[in-house]
Amino acid sequence: MKKILTTAIVIVASLLIILVVSAFFIFRMFKSTTAQTEGTLYSAGVSAPVEIYRDSLAVPYIISANENDAAFAMGFLHAQERLFQMDVSRRAAEGRLSEILGTETIPFDRMFRTVGIHRMVRDNYSRVDSKTIEILEAYARGVNYFINNNRSRLPIEFDLLGYEPYPWKPEHSLFIVRMMAWELNIAWWEDIAFTHLVQTLGTERASLLLPDYPENAPVIVPGSLAALPPGSLELISTDRAFRAYFGKGGTHIGSNNWVVNANMSASGRPIIANDPHLQFMAPGRWYAAVVKGGALDVAGVSLPGVPMIVIGKNASVSWALTNVMADDADFYTEKVNLKNRTYLLDGAEKPLRKVKELIKVKDSMDVELDVYLTHRGPIVNEIHPYTLVLDDPYKYKPALSMRWTGLEFSEEFRAFYGINKSKNWDDFRNAVSLFAVPGQNFVYADAAGNIGYICGAKLALRGAGNPMFAMDGSSSANDWKGYLPAAQMPSLYNPLQNYIASANNKTVKSFPHYISNLWEPSSRITRIKTLLESKPRHSVEDYKAYQIDITSPYAAKMTRYLLRSFEKVKVNDRHLQEALSLLKTWDYSFDAFSQVPAIYSAFFRQLLKKTFADEMDASLLNEYFHVANVPYRVMERIIADSTNILFDDRSTEKYETREMILRESLSDALTELEKKHGKDMSKWQWGRIHKVELKHLFSSPGSIVNTVLNIGPYGTGGDGTTVMNGEYSFREYSGPVKSMQTEDFKNILGPSMRLIYDFANPDEFHFVMPGGQSGNPFSTHYKDMTINWVKGGYFKIKTDINSIKQNKALLILSPEAGGSE
Repeated sequence: MKKILTTAIVIVASLLIILVVSAFFIFRMFKSTTAQTEGTLYSAGVSAPVEIYRDSLAVPYIISANENDAAFAMGFLHAQERLFQMDVSRRAAEGRLSEILGTETIPFDRMFRTVGIHRMVRDNYSRVDSKTIEILEAYARGVNYFINNNRSRLPIEFDLLGYEPYPWKPEHSLFIVRMMAWELNIAWWEDIAFTHLVQTLGTERASLLLPDYPENAPVIVPGSLAALPPGSLELISTDRAFRAYFGKGGTHIGSNNWVVNANMSASGRPIIANDPHLQFMAPGRWYAAVVKGGALDVAGVSLPGVPMIVIGKNASVSWALTNVMADDADFYTEKVNLKNRTYLLDGAEKPLRKVKELIKVKDSMDVELDVYLTHRGPIVNEIHPYTLVLDDPYKYKPALSMRWTGLEFSEEFRAFYGINKSKNWDDFRNAVSLFAVPGQNFVYADAAGNIGYICGAKLALRGAGNPMFAMDGSSSANDWKGYLPAAQMPSLYNPLQNYIASANNKTVKSFPHYISNLWEPSSRITRIKTLLESKPRHSVEDYKAYQIDITSPYAAKMTRYLLRSFEKVKVNDRHLQEALSLLKTWDYSFDAFSQVPAIYSAFFRQLLKKTFADEMDASLLNEYFHVANVPYRVMERIIADSTNILFDDRSTEKYETREMILRESLSDALTELEKKHGKDMSKWQWGRIHKVELKHLFSSPGSIVNTVLNIGPYGTGGDGTTVMNGEYSFREYSGPVKSMQTEDFKNILGPSMRLIYDFANPDEFHFVMPGGQSGNPFSTHYKDMTINWVKGGYFKIKTDINSIKQNKALLILSPEAGGSE
């Protein structure tokens, strides 16, 4: 027995030693793929030596003789830290994911091959201006220099998937820009989902469930809508699956930005702030950089794959962005005949353009795809393994076409190049006039003390149809008639109120042209205005507090209605009494350490279920809840109407009033919380159930690799209506609708970075991201900003030459012979 025990101990000890040694060598192997930050590299791709300093956060400081060398260096740096992320993004745009990921991503490839981002870029590349091409070619040389000289040190994802990246081309950077436009475009969801809602529920009932109509759009739901063709909902479901697969879910895809002028600034100079709200993922969206290359002197955050600063500042101006929420897409029900390759327009046959696509699939057969295009755009109800099979090939059958601004030529890169070099308001305005998608609210400040705003988007001048619904494609009367000239876009310069703020709210109170009907609830912008008007002057430290503010005007409104519903009701249940007592003294702050936000959030989720679930089946309810601002806005509207028939549960014989539904919602919420988190209410802290986790593409439920690849989870405050956006989904179910469940209010979207700049200190800005600069999980810079971000902290980035040269890590890119491009 003793001998057996000794043998077992030896075996276990040996296995442990083998595991430890293996882990050590695996770690050393992966560690060797981290970025080189010191020494000299040689390439004919630069014309003069380029100095790249890095600080303790791996933020690079590029000092070059000219813009092209700076672009080369940026391409090299992006590839060093984010090559896999860049490769996946361009592959998604091209419909080439299945080459590396296999059959699972075929639907995504079908979707993007059908939509045709890659076709649009290539068909229009000859129209791109020469300066843009020059910069993009230099950038591509930098990316390829890294690839060609580091094939044995590529990011670990390439080894795990068993492939090498193909050469980077200039047009790939334009793919990246369009993919961001696709992600931020949720208006197209409205056309299909709202049309489906009307067709399922009828005009009268559906009208109660739609957000308020804008005053500049048709105010009557069409009494007769053409039936959506088979497969129309597949675009929504496939896109949603794509976003979930790549960690790009969440629909509060907006941001906050604001600026005050000298009259409201504690420093006596303008101060500007920005925090873009995007889905949490690892690595993150942004890559911070400081660039001094010839006439280019700029700092801020860049998008890996694109060699320009997207949000930031130069020596003269600073700018910040939020999503306009512009409706830049429409859908049309067409009558097509694939046998003849024709469709009907104004009673005449028009030719369909046919494009053949071939999707290569890892470890499987290739997939052939025929894409058909009308004059408006592609037929999109063929994205799944579904085709327009006609019982009679000579008959016209329904199909759905899509027109999207993102499939038309525009010059976003040229716009950002101009913005990066702007010296004043006129330069900035001219540059923004070139910007089309995704529509952005550009907030501006300059060293001369001016502040301004421009709606940077391409607004379609629509015909007779209602842009909230799929339109009749057989009539040209519903076609777009062009675009609103840039000079007529909403703008603001040095307003009397001394500040400008945007939070995806309605652009202007009254405007003669339709912009959108998918504005975010007014809660965030209301709170921002309250904060900015709460004191005469504001400092950088004030701004830091504002960006992490977690007080919700929306929750305040809902809570008041809830408490009123109990005013004349005797409450005997101890837990219910305790919950009401807490809600009465609540300051509407979604503090991670308070249990009241958990009670309120569970109540609000129950309120949505009890109000809307009896109106539609589970599938339609999922679609309705997909864009969170829709149920938020509709509930905000109907809660003020005690007689609104939506509160009555159609599945019961009795008539439920608003007060009854409010009370039942709170009671059921408490039952839910007790069941899932125990009866001790003191343990219901919001941060225990509202957590953020930055997930890597390779993460999977229960996998041991998650501890290495993922960042978090961490308990966080806020919700979808607070300045510090902490969105959780309404539409994640397990089981039937009546037992609606979510993943415990998982925080799926929020500030993808925070940036503050005070013109009184022109050589620094304050900045933080949820993760880090590196995309390598084994790098110390993969998550070295995370704790600061969770705690509401910031890092100070110095941008003057003297400070830059204090950094010890210096890598030089030299043009001398010895390396390849």
